[in-house]
Amino acid sequence: MSFIGAGHQGQTYAPGWFLVNNEDCTRLTRTIPQSLATTAADGTKYVKMGTVFPANGATAEGIVYEDVDVTSGNMPGSVVTKGEVYEDRLAVELDNAAKTALVALGFKFVTSVPAVTRPY
Repeated sequence: MSFIGAGHQGQTYAPGWFLVNNEDCTRLTRTIPQSLATTAADGTKYVKMGTVFPANGATAEGIVYEDVDVTSGNMPGSVVTKGEVYEDRLAVELDNAAKTALVALGFKFVTSVPAVTRPY
């Protein structure tokens, strides 16, 4: 069960906020384990959007698309399995082994969000 706007992070972002193009990615449903969870002050447990799945290492298969509430145990959630990603928007710093594994699966990484320029 995923959710937006529950106030658990202090900030609310749209699903896939870390993607360069939200429409140009591949997502699959995976079982999100409670072991990846962060516990909020109120005791709820959730896996943050942008978390490397299933681990931030050589076994990386994708990136969690949106926050997933795992308070009651493992839950299904959407995992991006291919796409272009802003590296600085991920939940944690990407491990080199994870980056190598994800690039091999078709991911492309952009190091930072481009600056917005506005005409005068």
